[in-house]
Amino acid sequence: MLLSGCATHTPLAQVRALAAGDAALTTFNELSQRHVDSYQRARPYLSPAEDARERLLDAQRRAAQADVARLAQAVRLYLQALGRLAHADAYDVQPELAGAGAAIRAWPGSGIDDRHVSAYTLLLQQLSRLGGTASQQARLAQVLHDGDAPLQALLAALDSLLVLYDKSGDNERDVVLGLLDVEIAYADTPQQRLLAVLAKSMQQSKSEEYRQAGLRHTVARRQLAALAREHARLAMMATTATETTWMDR
Repeated sequence: MLLSGCATHTPLAQVRALAAGDAALTTFNELSQRHVDSYQRARPYLSPAEDARERLLDAQRRAAQADVARLAQAVRLYLQALGRLAHADAYDVQPELAGAGAAIRAWPGSGIDDRHVSAYTLLLQQLSRLGGTASQQARLAQVLHDGDAPLQALLAALDSLLVLYDKSGDNERDVVLGLLDVEIAYADTPQQRLLAVLAKSMQQSKSEEYRQAGLRHTVARRQLAALAREHARLAMMATTATETTWMDR
């Protein structure tokens, strides 16, 4: 279904703002890498049985990471293309029209006849029709409409992965802090005072690290949800027929 470009009131600036709002993807990539590195962080705190299990999970995480990165990259590339399409001069063809020069005439003896003159004129007319706000609006409305469903699906996938990362981080936290609790309890003697101090310091540091990671998961999920809502809103506006053209504000 081709949507009428001049049948919408979505400001181009809002589309560009949406396209520029990819901070959630940067955060997602960082949290994704943190998830992949989980085994390396937890390894010193694992029992032999836990280590065997975590090594298998580590291999699975690393095997899937390339495809996870591609999901986030697809969303980023889509937003970048959307931003370019919504740029004020995206469909400015005046330089091309100016470069074509003036009208031509037939030169039968030199191989240019009336058919060629007609073709030249028609082709420049097509180029002229490509330009301007009407073509830009129509194309942008079509992309927003057609891209909304797959974008929503990919953002939902990234959100589900963040839930997985958060749960995995909680499990890692419980293992690490649990072992430190035990070490601190057994180091509560005068001879092991320094060891207890070091263990308590590490426990505080690790507790804060996991707290911050949990907060980042929450923020990233909210950012992805806001991105999804805004794209859905703009896509809906693009399908709403009005006589108001898209405005660059």
